Amino acid sequence: MKQNLRTMRQDAWTTEDDAILAEVVIKHIRDGSTQLAGFNEASRRLGRTAAACGFRWNACVRKQFRPQIEEAKEDRKQRKSERIQAQMEGGDYDHPTATLMSWAQVLRFLRQEKNTAQQWATRWRAAQREAAEWKSRYECQNDEFGRLREEHESLRRDYETMASDYRALVQIVERARKATFLDASDVTSGFMYRIDEYGNLERVSADNAMEQAE
Repeated sequence: MKQNLRTMRQDAWTTEDDAILAEVVIKHIRDGSTQLAGFNEASRRLGRTAAACGFRWNACVRKQFRPQIEEAKEDRKQRKSERIQAQMEGGDYDHPTATLMSWAQVLRFLRQEKNTAQQWATRWRAAQREAAEWKSRYECQNDEFGRLREEHESLRRDYETMASDYRALVQIVERARKATFLDASDVTSGFMYRIDEYGNLERVSADNAMEQAE
């Protein structure tokens, strides 16, 4: 919460105040933040303005805590270097579960990935061979289906032809049956049918049939 300027402390700085100011600013330096951000945080903790904290820092506190400041800067450099190294090796330094990987670990990881890729490649080739086999079977079955369909069509045509011939034969036989006579005296006119010596059915006139019967 922002404090009104009238409520800000106007008393002198104590050793404890200087220590709090130093602690806050040095922490920001170590974390890679700015001194201004440290002055703002210290102002909230001490009840003073950020400008007053900055003035006190530059005038007095910075000189007293110079070794701690240098140590904080070194820590900041070290952290930055570790962060860059982690990024180069594929890690995330800021992630809570991040770990730095050595070159041996990197090589081991790459070998594992290579083995995994080879296994998937082997499975892929096996799947391709199986697909080719099924494709060959399908083509054979399809050819057989085409052959059987043609044979079926041929048999159907033959059946229709035979059925037509059979119907025609039935009609002829029926007509011949009606025209057949047992007694030549019953024949007066028209045509008759007879079976020749070869088993063929032929039509003859009634007059010829009578003459042959005599």
